[in-house]
Amino acid sequence: GEPGSGFVWVTGGDDYAAGYGNFYNQTYTWMIEDTVKDAFNMVGIKFHAKNYAMGGTPSGPEISLCMETTFGNDIDILSWDYANSDGDNYDLYRLWGNRAGIHPTIPTLFRLGKDPTCSSIDDDFQRFGLSAIQFDVDYIRSLVPDTSWETVDDLPPEVRYYKCAGQVEGGSVLCKENKWDTEGTTCDLSEYQTKEENRGWKDHKLIGRVIGVFLVDTLLSALADLEETLLEVSTIRNISVSQDKDRYAFQSSSLKEMHEGANLGKNTKFLGGHAKYSPFWRSSSFCHSALLPNHARFTGAVTLSMRSYRHDHGYFVGYDEGYAVDALPETKPKDGQFLLAYLPEMRQNCSDVYRADYKDFFLVRKQDGWVKVALPNHLEMKQFRIMGDKRGAHVIALCAEGVSVVAIKLKKIEVKVDGADVVDVRTLNDELSQCRLLVGEHDSFLWIAKPGGTGQFELEIKLNEPEELRITTILII
Repeated sequence: GEPGSGFVWVTGGDDYAAGYGNFYNQTYTWMIEDTVKDAFNMVGIKFHAKNYAMGGTPSGPEISLCMETTFGNDIDILSWDYANSDGDNYDLYRLWGNRAGIHPTIPTLFRLGKDPTCSSIDDDFQRFGLSAIQFDVDYIRSLVPDTSWETVDDLPPEVRYYKCAGQVEGGSVLCKENKWDTEGTTCDLSEYQTKEENRGWKDHKLIGRVIGVFLVDTLLSALADLEETLLEVSTIRNISVSQDKDRYAFQSSSLKEMHEGANLGKNTKFLGGHAKYSPFWRSSSFCHSALLPNHARFTGAVTLSMRSYRHDHGYFVGYDEGYAVDALPETKPKDGQFLLAYLPEMRQNCSDVYRADYKDFFLVRKQDGWVKVALPNHLEMKQFRIMGDKRGAHVIALCAEGVSVVAIKLKKIEVKVDGADVVDVRTLNDELSQCRLLVGEHDSFLWIAKPGGTGQFELEIKLNEPEELRITTILII
């Protein structure tokens, strides 16, 4: 969407936010939209809640450095629900907020969970103009009464057998047996429903309804304030000036000011050992990503194809899926481009939609020799207003399992940027991260676009030892 096209909530998160074990329209993100859309419509505002959660995925660096292309360029509230996957790596949350602060619409941060360190980081953000809200989900859960023989007939179905003996979705066989509401589906959800950490439909409905009521209450408060305000051109101008001041306060602040005492360089692996290099935190970025959900794939920008459309239950259909790995073309494309591919076993052909997050990838094969891609392509430039910096230095990262220092130095994998050899790589987070900074000669991770060119970079890859390479994201900052 374009900024100003309505009110957009975007959920970023891991397994819980993705709703594993439930149908897609049972997730708390869909419950939020279902709760508030009529109230917003009554005042002429179209409300969308977009669930862009990806199971087993931390908030960064791959996601946070790709906010605009992943989540879209129109966000009013950006939800963070990565407590399980991020753990105590608080630099990831700092990076998340800083990237949100340079997003075109500067969304309000909405964090699920109660973590004192994250709350302190929220305070840092708010001191410099970025709104942040904490939502304590455990407190909300604690308000629901136990189901017992005395209360069972008085409780509505949404909370009956939700909590037994003080345990949410546990404590007795009855609570465990009533955790899911997927009977009759042809989808095999046993993989997700046998994991105790995955939450059932009642939990999602409770959290979604409460957040929805909060948003409606906020809307009513805003309308009451407007009713008492003389709506003149000067009033609108003052609101705009206030927003501009917040934007300026945030974007003109330094990392040292905002995160005083955080010692951002203490994790020598984080951001390739260059955690104090401010462009990672505050400069515009571009990502060419195969991951789903992904705004740039839904709009056809990644694949230069038709736009998808949004189903009534919140998921997208009609996007270019690429090739199943068991049905790949025998020869490489005539234009020598990367192949977009997916694992067919991840996409169950069943009666209900139960997930929309897939770790698709761009496939490079040894048999294809040199393959290449020019980035960003013309649709990506247009949709994300990328002007093509013909002079500045850029960081380029490749997110793919197998791109290691050894593989590059021994030339098992050869990589070129605009014809220049990549001679080394550096991790963007830790050894488990698949994202690597590409390093050229003279030990530099900065790449200069060709003088007089379009602002694009041409990335070429050739495999000499591994049979294939699966790239999830190519990132340029």
